Amino acid sequence: MRFLAMVLLLLFSCSTGFAFQNEPDGFQGLKLNSSFEEVKSTELLCDKYYAGDEKEVDAYDLDLDLSNEYSVRLDEYYFDLDEPTQSLHGVPFKVLYANFYKDRLYSVIVCLGQAVVRTEDDKKLNMFYFRELQRNFTELYGLPTSTYPEQLEANDSYTRLQWEGDKAIISLRWIHDFPQLTITSVSLQNEIKDDIYKQASTEVN
Repeated sequence: MRFLAMVLLLLFSCSTGFAFQNEPDGFQGLKLNSSFEEVKSTELLCDKYYAGDEKEVDAYDLDLDLSNEYSVRLDEYYFDLDEPTQSLHGVPFKVLYANFYKDRLYSVIVCLGQAVVRTEDDKKLNMFYFRELQRNFTELYGLPTSTYPEQLEANDSYTRLQWEGDKAIISLRWIHDFPQLTITSVSLQNEIKDDIYKQASTEVN
């Protein structure tokens, strides 16, 4: 009986080992894996101006040991949320990108803080916003599963905090004087990787 209990405990811990606390399934009502029609009808995006484009995700983007000639297409939509300005943990944002794979929401990219940085004070304010988001995310989700640089110090050029779960990957970046948040669907990322590997195996055969 004790052995069975240990096995069940091990299986349970393995099955939940990739989840971080309070793991989300989207962003402010935008559910990962939802269709474009469902996403653009949400309260956050309803009646907001948007424009569409395409972008490629290749083997390099996903750290696959393959040539970068293998890729898939994402449908990317830019949403302008200027009226009214939205906020996340008190940090304003007005621009959001929604990326879809096969008409399912693959990732949400949110440009946070002041949209224009003209002075050193503007940059300092955005860095303050980044630190506030870092503090709030750590309280909400726990310590990041990975960071860049590894020793998390103030970095004027690039910093990344990442929480990797079994449903979502959250990346909080400081890049080009702005905080940026990306939330990605793990299941769709795995599907994209599989599709890229299928491309490569088809060409080899």
